[in-house]
Amino acid sequence: MASRILLVFLLFAGLGEAQQQFPIDSIRVDGTRFLTPAGVIKAAGLQLGQKGDTPTFDAARDRLLATGYFETLGYRFKPSDQGGYDLTFEAREMQPLYNLRAESLPATAAEITAWLKEKDPLFSGRIPGTQQALDHTSRLLEEYFTSKGKLQPVAGKIVLLGPQKYEAQFHPASGLPNVALVSFEGNKAVRSTDLQNAIASVAFGQPYTESNFRILLESQLGPVYEKSGYLRVKFSNFRTSPSATVKGIDVKVTVDEGEQYKLGEVTVIGAMADQSKHILRVAKIPPMTTVNFDEIRSAIVRIKEALRHEGYLDIECSVDREILDDKKVVNLLLIPQPGPIYTFGTLEVKGLGLDSVAVVEKAWVVKKGEPYPGEYPTYFLRRVKEDGWFDNLGETRAEPDINPTTHVVNVTLYFRYDPDAVRKKRPLRPGELPQPDQQGPPQ
Repeated sequence: MASRILLVFLLFAGLGEAQQQFPIDSIRVDGTRFLTPAGVIKAAGLQLGQKGDTPTFDAARDRLLATGYFETLGYRFKPSDQGGYDLTFEAREMQPLYNLRAESLPATAAEITAWLKEKDPLFSGRIPGTQQALDHTSRLLEEYFTSKGKLQPVAGKIVLLGPQKYEAQFHPASGLPNVALVSFEGNKAVRSTDLQNAIASVAFGQPYTESNFRILLESQLGPVYEKSGYLRVKFSNFRTSPSATVKGIDVKVTVDEGEQYKLGEVTVIGAMADQSKHILRVAKIPPMTTVNFDEIRSAIVRIKEALRHEGYLDIECSVDREILDDKKVVNLLLIPQPGPIYTFGTLEVKGLGLDSVAVVEKAWVVKKGEPYPGEYPTYFLRRVKEDGWFDNLGETRAEPDINPTTHVVNVTLYFRYDPDAVRKKRPLRPGELPQPDQQGPPQ
């Protein structure tokens, strides 16, 4: 007992001397979700039975933080029942994690993954996007290439592959060649110049990898073909050559356009399936011999605008495809997700005199408790200005206060006097409210 009291006193008082080392009897890791405790302990460079003290544990913590896998990392230790130390790491891992992709490196993905799992006890197939993790993984890959007799400096970065889709890409440190020119062969339905114009803004001058370039082609040229009913277009046989005019490479792509597809049935499913007739009426999908997805995307916009006008301010709408390859027909499934109906609450008018406020309030047609048409305030103010309701009217704006809990919208309209504004005189339209007399600026 006396020895334990002395040990605690030495640990926390130190007696003005260097802390005495004792064996590490246990190591615990708290707070991890995807990292294994064994992997963390190995990456820390600690083993049971080795002598430890505060500098030893500080160094282990610093080694772990240097990997880039941890947002925060601390430790605590206390005397163990065996007379040594019980050590506990408290970790918060870095999120999110990204899949790896190797581009223009002299190794396959399987070889790289196997090496990293052998050499990096923290690696589980994905890595965080911190610069420390990217640099740490790059150095391990360089070790692999050196073991194979190859001198290959490596760099890593997080790249965008598509909407909300990222990967950790590793490539030669000298960089990837940039795309200088893209040409096509095999295309008949769409002219090469149209394809080149569609890809130019996203591909030219960008670092080239076949996988990323294929994604760009599909995302940029897919809609070009879908406009004419070609839903199974494929891009293949990528051939690169040094550009004869600028620093970079020319890429030649073979296009397999496939066949055109006709529009089949259009069905509304989901929460608003019982309002199919209404949804299809506002969608206004025109008759088509071949399906045109430009028209379909426009129909989705019309659906969202119409439902926002009915008070569905949170409306989302997507479309699924049911492609019948044997018949060359595509059926469409429209999926509106309306959310709650928002209703109108109160109207407040600022910047006008009392008479003018009364005119605005009388002309405002949405009543309390009615579904709130999302675009109405903007439309209302546009009419006020275009119809010349007030002399010397300057900037106007609407500020809807949308309550996501009560689903009530209160609106404030702001008017500002502008002495340089010119009032447009014109006769009243049938049924239009008369413009108020106003001898001076809005109050």
